[in-house]
Amino acid sequence: MEIPGRDVLVWFGLCLVAGYYGGVIANRLRLPRVSGYIFAGIVMSPSVFHILPEWFMKSSEPVVNFSLAIITCLIGGSLKWNNIKHLGKSILTITLGEAELAFILMVTGIYFLLPHLLDISGFQAGSPIIIALLFGALASPTDPTATLAVVHEYHAKGRLTTTVLAVAALDDALGIINFGIAMSVVLFLISPARADVNMGMMVLEPLLKIAFSVGLGFLGGYLLNLMLRKAERPGAIIALTTGTLLLTFSIAGALGIDELLSTMSLGVLLTNISPHAEKIFSIIETYIEEVIFIAFFVISGAHVDFSVLFSSWMLVVVYIAIRFIGKYTGAMAGGLISKAPASITKNLGFALVPQGGIVVGLALMMYQTPGLEDVGNIILNVTIGATAIHEIIGPPIAKFSLRRAGELKGGE
Repeated sequence: MEIPGRDVLVWFGLCLVAGYYGGVIANRLRLPRVSGYIFAGIVMSPSVFHILPEWFMKSSEPVVNFSLAIITCLIGGSLKWNNIKHLGKSILTITLGEAELAFILMVTGIYFLLPHLLDISGFQAGSPIIIALLFGALASPTDPTATLAVVHEYHAKGRLTTTVLAVAALDDALGIINFGIAMSVVLFLISPARADVNMGMMVLEPLLKIAFSVGLGFLGGYLLNLMLRKAERPGAIIALTTGTLLLTFSIAGALGIDELLSTMSLGVLLTNISPHAEKIFSIIETYIEEVIFIAFFVISGAHVDFSVLFSSWMLVVVYIAIRFIGKYTGAMAGGLISKAPASITKNLGFALVPQGGIVVGLALMMYQTPGLEDVGNIILNVTIGATAIHEIIGPPIAKFSLRRAGELKGGE
């Protein structure tokens, strides 16, 4: 059925207006605006009050991708070398600790708890370790989108703010590596004789994917810097920046590499080589950031499906609990080993709770892998359910951690 363009605009306009007032109400309740955006989406969801039609949700992917391209660039733009170099050792140690401990604990916990949470009698032999490895591969990535929204709303600034954005960016890369290793082992367990399972390439492939993603982002950032040298008007800067980001995002998708890592890398290069970077990011934040955040989080909230949450609620709760323990303990251990400030060691784990974006994409890849359809369906449902919970609880927890560290400057 052909969908008239004006109908799409009507619903998109409703999302922006409802999201704005959701943010106003959230602020009056002393919650971050982003919590209001998410709840506005949940209220309008096709699975709650059925305000937004299903066809609109299916056609909203370009808006989500556009928003993600801008948001990830802003995350990369916050990673200026001059700001993070004195925390370099801490950032690397903490990232390794929280990402890998979350992976190890998830594999171990799911393996031993799965028989008590799910009837696996109908699955193939070896399903517990297969499901445990696949869940473990999803535990490492953090979605810094909600945290970034809170940081900008409250003008947060300090060591914890710098560290959480850097760690969240790096653990996505580690998550991709963990995913590649876990998938190689799982495919071998399913069929050791499979000719298409090359263990070496399955480990090397995620590393190459990361390298090409970063390389494409750096190339896009370099070209954008050249184009921006003669751009003075805010409108021209916005046009060139968003255009380059969309091209980078689309090319990455066409090449089969990570779109979000590419646009994040573009932001990293831009903020570190362009003498006008501060002006560029300030213009984006001033003129289009709030529209982007409202659109992204309202639509994300509208994707929450409570039937999925209720059908897999025990696994969802276990997944969230184990991941939080791994993240918090790993971040604290990494902070203590690297002698990071107490404000980072005690609070960073809370700020690493949000998850979404890349992890849903990885779960979908598992589901679409031949031989993993049954277990992949379980993992996809649990991942979507956990993402919904993380979307709801993530912003308030991020605000709590930043306030506890004394880095909130305004917006109360």
